[in-house]
Order: sequence, then structure tokens, then C-alpha cells
Amino acid sequence: MLDRDRGPEPDYPVSPVPKQARAGRLRAGYPPSVAVDPFAVSETRYRHLVEQRRGGGLDPRSFRAAVRELAVTDGEGRQWILGPEDGGWYRRERDRWIAADPPRRLVCPDCGHHNLPRHSFCVECGRQLNRSA
Repeated sequence: MLDRDRGPEPDYPVSPVPKQARAGRLRAGYPPSVAVDPFAVSETRYRHLVEQRRGGGLDPRSFRAAVRELAVTDGEGRQWILGPEDGGWYRRERDRWIAADPPRRLVCPDCGHHNLPRHSFCVECGRQLNRSA
């Protein structure tokens, strides 16, 4: 099938990740198959923002705005934010934010597969998972 805007439709499977995003991950040093825990990424960025604020590089208003941008949507479509003052996670329930622990997955350090918390070994490659992280 030919579409004027996209060109001919390929007859092979196409990655659901846009080409620009795949290229960005490769440039950033991530192998294309490695999954990243969005909660851990937000927590790392939050700690960096706290250090910037303490060092005088961010005023309180800019800090709060930057923390709001660290919001995460989980696999079930629920919204999560980090509290600017305490760094704790809050989940959106109806019209309120409630303190809660985010759903964590164990990411295999070898293959990057996301495993359920009850797994001791990666279901993809069989490596033992580190539960302390």
C-alpha cells in the first residue's frame, strides 16, 4: 500500500520505537534492547536537582518546576510524581496525590529485561538478579 506522506509500506516488521528515539539511545550509549526503569531515572535526576538547588544554581520556583517534569506514568496508566520537599513518590488517585511506593521491576544487568519482583533469576537470560538495588 502506498501512502503519499509515508511512502510505501514495508513488508517486514517495523520497530514501534521511532527511528529518532532508537538513534538517541544508541548515541547515549544504551544498547537498543536495554530497558530503563523510569522511576530510578527520575530519582537520579531529582538528586541532581537537589544538589543544584543547595549549590544556589536553582531558585525554589525553578526547582519545583523541574521536579514536576520528572513525572512518570506506569504500565497501568497511573501518574506518579516525586514530592519536591521530601523526594517521596506520590500516586494520583482520583483528584488527590497519595504517598505510595511505585511498582518496581528488577532489570537484568546482562540483557536489560524487566523481571517481576518475585523472580530471583532473569526469565530472559537466566542470570541471578540483584535484589538489593
